[in-house]
Amino acid sequence: MKTRLASVVLVIAALVSAPALQAQDINVEKKRSRLQQLHDAPLKADARREFKQFRRKGRFYGAFFANLSENVAGSYWDAANIETAEAHARTSCATKSSEPEDCILYARVLPKHYDPSESGLTLSRSGNQDFREYTRLQDVERYGAFAMSDNGAIGYSWAEHSRASADREALKRCTKSARKLLRNTPKHLQGVLASSPQHVCRVVHRSG
Repeated sequence: MKTRLASVVLVIAALVSAPALQAQDINVEKKRSRLQQLHDAPLKADARREFKQFRRKGRFYGAFFANLSENVAGSYWDAANIETAEAHARTSCATKSSEPEDCILYARVLPKHYDPSESGLTLSRSGNQDFREYTRLQDVERYGAFAMSDNGAIGYSWAEHSRASADREALKRCTKSARKLLRNTPKHLQGVLASSPQHVCRVVHRSG
């Protein structure tokens, strides 16, 4: 079952706050994922090995693209939304392919109770866990903020003396998380992630 928490989404470049663009809800999911396999064509060689890893380690939101004729594949998981996961997985497959247009969406990892018709902001599996901890730490007499990037970076603050300091601390931690995420990304995808708008941290929830 999902809970919905009101949030204000701010687009933020580096550590500089910008005016609010829109208000929306955050869809908080439980931690269980489900694999949605869209094709039953057999995978071979590197594509098969990568799919085994995707099935074992993939967490929502995740996507797996395969080039069946060349036996190569690309995957990405623990993104904040399925669109980002699919975009990066497609790019990963394409960079390994002689014919990038042959990469097809082979499988996805979604929350167990995922409902694509629901509006609101989604979080990665890690982001859902961190958001629960963030809400637990809040003090009604202090300020907190929760920041994220679509690629899956997370940072949050609590017990700050002002809203501005809460935003700064959350963004600082999210930016550090984004750097770590980039270091753990396969080299052929690092440049794509670093230059993508999905890598930018923004504040999506405030407390206090």
